[in-house]
This record gives sequence, C-alpha cells and structure tokens, in this order.
Amino acid sequence: MRLFVSLNLPEDPLTVLSAVQDRLPGDLRRVPEENLHLTMAFLGDVSEDLAQAAHEGLETIRAPKVDLALTGATVYGGRHGQALALEAEGEAPLHELHDRIRARLRGAGVTLERRRFRPHVTLARLPGRVDPGPALAALCTAHVPSFSAHSFSLIQSTLHDAGAIYEPLATYPLG
Repeated sequence: MRLFVSLNLPEDPLTVLSAVQDRLPGDLRRVPEENLHLTMAFLGDVSEDLAQAAHEGLETIRAPKVDLALTGATVYGGRHGQALALEAEGEAPLHELHDRIRARLRGAGVTLERRRFRPHVTLARLPGRVDPGPALAALCTAHVPSFSAHSFSLIQSTLHDAGAIYEPLATYPLG
C-alpha cells in the first residue's frame, strides 16, 4: 500500500483554495478539494504490517494545533510534469510536528527519503514543460486567511489515470 502522512486542512481554507483554483488559467489538472492537504511525510509502498506499526507510532504523538499561513506561489517538478502550489508557513510547531512524525515512522521501521521539508499545498498539476507563468501570476493575488490545523492523518494513495484517490486510514488530533 502507498502511504503518506498529511496535515489536514479545515473547511474554511479548503473553500478559499477551491475558489483560488477556479481562477487558474491554462491546461492544468486541479487537485480535487477533498485531496488538498499538506504532506508531512511520504512513506511510499509499505506492507500492511509496516502500515500498522506506523499507525501505532503516530497515535502516540501529542502536539499542539498548528497555525498556518499559505503564502508564496511556487512550482515543483520538472520534465515529467509540474506541481503548482502555495508554500506554507507554520513556524516552529509545524517543523516540530514534522520531526516527531518522521521520528515515529523511523521508529516503526519505515525508511524515509532524505529530503528537505518544504511545506506546501499543491493546487494543480501541469503536464510536461507547460509554462507555469500564467498560473503563477494568478496565484500571486491569492489570499488565504491564516488558520489552525487540528489533526493529521495517515493516508492511502491509490494511483489511477485520472489522478490519485486518497483514503484516510487513521486521523490523529492536535491541540
């Protein structure tokens, strides 16, 4: 099973992000509102036993809610497609939660990629080498009010031609 851990976004910012997506121009594939999230850790393909161990580690985390601001527009990716995103700022609590999640996952036996944490919410995907300029320009005027995230989840991701289907396996409270 293909898994990741996400910080869950409350309803109000999801509504604003959906409206922002409606203003995006060009040939891009919008991330469905129900799939909008901030990835805290990507586990990749793991066995059911490892998934259970990850869950048992994650459910021991006690952390405060995370205050977030979605700020600058950015593009990730390259030759095989690009992701259009808003960067997230959450100060120390966001980074501390990220570190705790990774520690619990490593303790459960999950091998994680060594990658710098660049918190963001992906809004759309652009195919190949499409110029992201017009979409980035539309995002520059986006304003998402600051908000608090009150939970994170262990998510199963199933890939399909039309995009990924996300299924929450467990949700963990913050606060």
